[in-house]
Amino acid sequence: MRRFLPFLLLVLAAHEMQAQSEDDALRFAFQLPGGTARSGALAGAFGAVGADPGCIGLNPGGLGLYTRTEVSLTPSLEVNTTTSDHYGQGATGTADRFFLNNFALVLSTPTERGSEWRYNTFGLVYDRNASHYWRREADAAPVNTSLLDYFADEAGGTFSGDLYSIFPFTAGLAWDTYGIDPADPTDSLGTSYIPSFPSGSDVRQEHTIESEGATKTTSFFYAANYADKLFIGASLGIVGIRYDRTTVHRETTLDQGLDLATFTYREDLSTRGTGVDLKLGAVVQAGSSARVGLAFHTPMWVNMNDAYRTEMSTSFRAGDGYTQSSPDGAFAYRLRTPWRLLGSFAYVFGERGLVSVDAEWTDHRRTKLRKSLDGFDSYDFEAENQAIRNVAANTLSVRAGTEWRSGNWYFRAGVGYHPSAYVETDERSGDALMRYTGGFGFRTDHLSLDLAYQQSNSSGAYFQYAAYLVEPTTEQRTTSQALLTIAYRP
Repeated sequence: MRRFLPFLLLVLAAHEMQAQSEDDALRFAFQLPGGTARSGALAGAFGAVGADPGCIGLNPGGLGLYTRTEVSLTPSLEVNTTTSDHYGQGATGTADRFFLNNFALVLSTPTERGSEWRYNTFGLVYDRNASHYWRREADAAPVNTSLLDYFADEAGGTFSGDLYSIFPFTAGLAWDTYGIDPADPTDSLGTSYIPSFPSGSDVRQEHTIESEGATKTTSFFYAANYADKLFIGASLGIVGIRYDRTTVHRETTLDQGLDLATFTYREDLSTRGTGVDLKLGAVVQAGSSARVGLAFHTPMWVNMNDAYRTEMSTSFRAGDGYTQSSPDGAFAYRLRTPWRLLGSFAYVFGERGLVSVDAEWTDHRRTKLRKSLDGFDSYDFEAENQAIRNVAANTLSVRAGTEWRSGNWYFRAGVGYHPSAYVETDERSGDALMRYTGGFGFRTDHLSLDLAYQQSNSSGAYFQYAAYLVEPTTEQRTTSQALLTIAYRP
């Protein structure tokens, strides 16, 4: 038991430091329509339009409107920009990325003559559901709170000789680098601590978060056409999540009389997830021009694995400095995202054009973290799941788009409204994400080229460390994305 206890404390401390919070869970649960340049130019309002690979993330019943085989490729360029406000001072960060947004192989074959089931359509679609490429910066001075305040509070009640073994990712690093000191200088074995920047003193804070990765789904689907009146479909998705994040927090004292001049605390997190989801949908031809669609998305069931480490360094005015690194941490768990219900309506004006509206209902309170199936990481996440139930929102997203034809040319526009996953009373909640889209395309019998531009604007907030110590950092976020789809029909 004596040999096992330090190992147990290390595992618990690792979870305490890198706990998968409600922020992490809601980040992966919040998704926007991916798709092609055509569906993107209509802001993803495509659930009842059909015959486009973008239906895979909306309503697989729309794939039943295909009458020909098609292969398509959609590369994309994305630029993500954040403008932050921290204690009244602003900073801007930008990240860009070129990637494959969608790839589709759609095989559509007619049935036997005389059958009311007229076409069978199946294939696979790779779709990018969420981007995690961001550079977020927040700088401010003077700020009268410090991350060292949190480390001193965390260390309270623990003997100094045990700090690194119990808090190897946080307070233990601060102690080993002289970022926190004994409250009583004559008693180095005491259990009370003070920060080396005295509480309430002014500091300059520089906070940078760089992240990359994406949530992607490769879906295998089947859809069918019944009498050109009913189109049904189902897809099984293989979900992949990659999220890598480096957070660097640097503080410099504005009091030239203090021994500690500056310190830097760094966190590296790498998350990988694999899972599955299922989507069911149908589109009904209501008269000669109108279509109505309904789709149900099951949760994504994802096995998640985190790898992480932290490092802290200090620099003193006397010229000495110290650096300490944590051990490598790892944690396995499961994530269940909320299920979704999507309703769609499209009105088609013959060959001249169409208008389309989608509404998507999501209860983010149903997002849930669970212990891993291997039984080793057995933390039950009850506190985190209760936090999700307290701060997550029940949301209704609405998208609208239109497309008009002139010969072989098509012109498109759309707008989307996506509320925050947090309740309005939570400080991390912000303005709803608004997506404005437009584009055009040129289509022949066998080949089509489509181009779209999307701009998404939203806001939100986060805490750089403990919420009881620091004010939230607010952000304005802008995503600019260009998509090009090349499709060939034999």
